[in-house]
Amino acid sequence: MDITRLLSILYPPGEPKQLTTFQEAVIRHPRGPAWVLAGPGSGKTEVLTVLALRLLYVENDPIQSIRVPPEALFITTFTEKAARNLEDRIAGMRARLISAEPALAAIDTSKLRVGTLHGLCNDLLQEFRAPNYQNVRLMDEFEQALFVREHLSLIKQPNAPQEIAFWSAFPWLFAPNQWQPSRPYAPNRWNSTNAMLRLLNRLVEDRVSILSLQAAGGQLAVLAGLYDEYVQHLVRNFRCDFPQLQSRFLDFLGTSLGRNFCEGDGTAANPGIQWVLVDEYQDTNPIQEAIYFSLARSSPHNLVVVGDDDQAMYRFRGGAVECMVTFDDACQVYLGIPRNQVAQYPLADNFRSHSGIVQFFGDYIGAFPVMQQAGARAPKAPIVSRKVIPQTYPAVGTITGASLPDLANRFARTVRGLVDNGIVNDPNECCLLLRSTRETPRNAAPYVVALGREGLAVYNPRNKAFMQQEEVQGILGALLAVVDPGRRYATDPANRRAIPPAEATMRAQYARLAAQFPQLASYISSSTAAIRASAGQPFGCQLQELLYYLLSLEPFSTWQQDPVRRVRMARLTKLLEGYASMPILDPATGLPRPNVNRGMLRASTQYLSEVHGAWLGSFYHLFLGYVTEAGFDDEEDEEVICPPGMVPVMTMHQAKGLEFPFVFVGHLGEGIRVSYSHELESLFSNYPTNPARQFPRPPAAERAEMDLIRQYYVAYSRAKYALILLGTRAHFRGQSVPLGAVRGWARRWSMPLE
Repeated sequence: MDITRLLSILYPPGEPKQLTTFQEAVIRHPRGPAWVLAGPGSGKTEVLTVLALRLLYVENDPIQSIRVPPEALFITTFTEKAARNLEDRIAGMRARLISAEPALAAIDTSKLRVGTLHGLCNDLLQEFRAPNYQNVRLMDEFEQALFVREHLSLIKQPNAPQEIAFWSAFPWLFAPNQWQPSRPYAPNRWNSTNAMLRLLNRLVEDRVSILSLQAAGGQLAVLAGLYDEYVQHLVRNFRCDFPQLQSRFLDFLGTSLGRNFCEGDGTAANPGIQWVLVDEYQDTNPIQEAIYFSLARSSPHNLVVVGDDDQAMYRFRGGAVECMVTFDDACQVYLGIPRNQVAQYPLADNFRSHSGIVQFFGDYIGAFPVMQQAGARAPKAPIVSRKVIPQTYPAVGTITGASLPDLANRFARTVRGLVDNGIVNDPNECCLLLRSTRETPRNAAPYVVALGREGLAVYNPRNKAFMQQEEVQGILGALLAVVDPGRRYATDPANRRAIPPAEATMRAQYARLAAQFPQLASYISSSTAAIRASAGQPFGCQLQELLYYLLSLEPFSTWQQDPVRRVRMARLTKLLEGYASMPILDPATGLPRPNVNRGMLRASTQYLSEVHGAWLGSFYHLFLGYVTEAGFDDEEDEEVICPPGMVPVMTMHQAKGLEFPFVFVGHLGEGIRVSYSHELESLFSNYPTNPARQFPRPPAAERAEMDLIRQYYVAYSRAKYALILLGTRAHFRGQSVPLGAVRGWARRWSMPLE
């Protein structure tokens, strides 16, 4: 099959859906590195899918003489959901190809390496039995926090003068209400833990030279020592975190085993990696960049990256937009390919939005002097709307109010009107985007209240209210009723600091449920009797087993039929399982005690009907203390953007990659804030592992401004038919980043809806 035949099957002449010239150019990319600059709604997933199919199925063509074996194709996406979407698209298009050319069924696409980079690293290290990844448990963020809290000397055995001196070198890691260097005491242990996580993770993600930190002296040398200590604890405890996973995979690629994987041995069983396709490249970090270039080190270096630097939003997670902006520089550093020989393809056609919306966000991103500086953006063509939408109405509007509650009421009435007049088929077609969806007076609360008054239900999973839900509190309260039934441990003055304030609320929630559901109360009573009878011995029940039995009882069993409650209870189950898996260290050796974990319940020898005091202290402080302080988002069902009948209230990050018929964007008065991410970049950029690959970064304040501009660019580009800006009158009189670089800019563009 040649490429003309492939495209004629996938896009038959006469069908409305056809590739653009820009899209087809990417699909026909011959070989070598390619830089695909994809604007919002430009069909980049479609292009990646067809490019993968071309590599798999095309032969006897000027650009490709032989087919690429599925094992030789390495495709990464930013999220697991995006990976599944890509796999589904490949399967759907493959079915069309096989229908037209049955012989193609012999190519087994199940052997494709498709997924997130973390997932692929984990799978490959296990598949190739990499020596540095044998019998290792990969910890999620929650388990990593517990591990750091329990193992790292600075936090495990706090020393106030030493801690104050250390943290004073990194004060921007803490919010002002958490800790400041002027205070005569060190940060609390959970705040210290979270700050340490940021340091440890970014050291890996930014590819910081630990030897250079040691040579720098002072608290940077202390940090280098803490990093080495942490890595030693990971190795001794057979644990790994996500940044370290990438580091171990990069190390693996440098071994003879890894080189054999990348380069192949000429056999059909081991063809090596011949093509690397990367989606959402603007959110790549330096260590990921090094991995991709290592995978593509064999000539002709077939590395195709797709992304949009204007939509980079994840600097706070370690993403470095500079990887995308300077991809041509990276090709020269890693591969020795001159910048002008890197193929560059624009995807500038927008298939999502009304032309008025496209012109609005296009003008917006270009209105700022900071975005016009050399090196601020990758070179790209202006975005053009290809959406066939009648142009007879103003697609961009504003809603204003005298105050935030007044604005929220006007917004809610607008949504109610859209639903009642049949302009939208379902409330979930109207999306409210905010920087923060915490249900506080300055954030989402006024909107949620106003929508409720209009009889509109709200879907707001990132409201940081996971721990306030009755099913979560009820389960935790039931567990507490088993392990500390009389609250003796909780009320002991010696344990006061270990007891989270929410403990009483959890118990009250359980008491309310127990009064309504006698079977639940009976089970808790029988469990405490079993503990009493155990007399200091393990009583044959793990924490996880106790939890699973609780979930089989009312009301939890019925609540599992509710999709939102079910996902929450699954999240809590995962958290408890992660906690239960954590090793318990032997005080004498510092090594994990064999055959012992935190899920084992042992009755107290001193207090009948109570679990052993050491276990209780760990559960109260380590588990309950962390989950109540962490401010977890409510859990989301990855397969459901928003349930029917509900208005989605989302963060701008959450809406990335999504689209909605009507988009309302709030928080128009936001100002520029330099965060710990910008400070870490400024500090760590002085100590690169690879000095040849250093990013030309502007000052932190300018990077913060760019990030804010990009955040609202993403928000504005989600809308299909209408984009409505929500602001108080003071917002529209002012001059803030969300409204553009010129006073009155939004007014010139938008039409008031009132």
